Amino acid sequence: MDKSYWESFYVRQNAELKPSLFAKFVAENFSTEGKSLVELGCGNGRDAIYFGNEGLNVLAIDQCESEIKFLSNRYKKLTNIRFVCADFTNMDNSESFDIIYSRFTLHSISAEEEMKVSLWAYANLNSSGRFCIEVRGQKNEIFRKGEPVVGEKDAFIYNDHYRRFLNFEDFCNTLKNIGFEIEFAKEEKDFAPFNGENETYIRVIARKI
Repeated sequence: MDKSYWESFYVRQNAELKPSLFAKFVAENFSTEGKSLVELGCGNGRDAIYFGNEGLNVLAIDQCESEIKFLSNRYKKLTNIRFVCADFTNMDNSESFDIIYSRFTLHSISAEEEMKVSLWAYANLNSSGRFCIEVRGQKNEIFRKGEPVVGEKDAFIYNDHYRRFLNFEDFCNTLKNIGFEIEFAKEEKDFAPFNGENETYIRVIARKI
């Protein structure tokens, strides 16, 4: 991941603490209250905070140490949320979860790391737990923009950082082959409109069976 890019991004951003539409979709369409959730790449913490306020026990992971320190201090009274500085592509097996939540993070890692994370997710979900993913795919409007990354398929450096664009059908089939049941899967607009733009994204809810 582009750790230095994101560290700079969080320093200069105006923090938006409204939850993403994906977080609200997960909370409103699947039973979540009282369950455990790990967020892979929590960014400024807005979705982790939302899930915590919805009654979940949350572990929020991110590589940006300065942001994690800020969030841990600012939200230390929320005892059901832990903010931890870690690489979500190298998680151990010390905990299991009811929900593994990944929004806009799988396209920030290589295909090999994506497979590693998906296998880890299946192994570390509780029975009937859900892997919830929102990610850029090949129908996304910036696909193929920027400089191709040598040695990687469908990966580009654009606006100074790395993105890899997933193939929707291949990704769903990979999850099925791992052992997941696909409960919801679409690639379309209206998932994450931002600043007047409405790009196309992949959204998948996969359940461990």
